[in-house]
Amino acid sequence: MADLAEIVREKCVKHFEAEYCSCDDLSGGCGAKLDLVVVSAQFEKVPLIKRHRLINTLMKEDGIIDKLHALTIHAWTPAQWETKKG
Repeated sequence: MADLAEIVREKCVKHFEAEYCSCDDLSGGCGAKLDLVVVSAQFEKVPLIKRHRLINTLMKEDGIIDKLHALTIHAWTPAQWETKKG
């Protein structure tokens, strides 16, 4: 079975049709502290707080949120991503 970080990444790629998505386990292996980057055109004209809520809601669907201690979310549009990775 895939680790939690990979499950979160795959779920976001599919749901948000992400151009780029990474999910890094910062917990030392237990998977309870994740750093998530999602780049999607679906985030255009969506306020940052709503993007975070959309991702958190997605994580609640399969009880993933209950397995996490911390989830750092970076939810960007493709234009924002180009600026960030500059």
